Amino acid sequence: MSYEYFFWLHIKKSAGVTTRKLLQPYYTEVDKKNKPKTFIQAKPNEYNDILNNFRVVLGDYQFKRSLFAKKFLYPDNWSSIYSFAFSREPIDRCISMFYYLYHEKRGVLRSILSAYHNIKNRKKIGLSISYDFDLFLDLIEDAHFNSDSNYKPSGIAFSTHTAPMFNDITDDEGNMILTRIYRLENLHNGIEEVFRLCGLKYQNSNSSIFINKNSKRGGFYPNLLQIKKIQRLYKNDFEIYEKAGASL
Repeated sequence: MSYEYFFWLHIKKSAGVTTRKLLQPYYTEVDKKNKPKTFIQAKPNEYNDILNNFRVVLGDYQFKRSLFAKKFLYPDNWSSIYSFAFSREPIDRCISMFYYLYHEKRGVLRSILSAYHNIKNRKKIGLSISYDFDLFLDLIEDAHFNSDSNYKPSGIAFSTHTAPMFNDITDDEGNMILTRIYRLENLHNGIEEVFRLCGLKYQNSNSSIFINKNSKRGGFYPNLLQIKKIQRLYKNDFEIYEKAGASL
């Protein structure tokens, strides 16, 4: 089957910068920070990148972006669009989230952690990466399982970067509505297949573009209790990753 075009759903901490480069020249990027566009003023070829901007307010669809795209952006031709996303191994993605928010995003996570617990616990912040990671997992649970707001308790940037993949790729009944999910380690092969099925020329088969790794991850790895909590918080994402392994 051939498709008219493609739709890529960016799952945070899953090689977004790299994927945007590999999708060129067919993926249209828009200003995300200075003068970000809204859908009503955009051209259809800009919809994809606007939807991938976490600053765009989607209300009840903030973490149901594929469903938003299907219902509101491409209601007449969704079935003819090759829609896809990349699944990163959930434990690795969770570590990447932590270090990105803790070190690279101007220490936003450390500021959140400092305000999260009482004065006695606050003194421990930063003394142990493992302790901070425990608090980080608590914040994820509060943001995605105990809160009725997209912005609480830690803000939209935190909620977006730590959001489980499952909700974003399914409808209200939990049915996957994207055409294909690829494992992140199959990034180049996946995009090559996307282009082939859409009748586009893949120009990066010999590219030196690689997936960027967090520069400050060090040697930290979650302990057994932390892994069990990640498996509980991202249960469906583990299943998605396993099923994606059957392809390519």
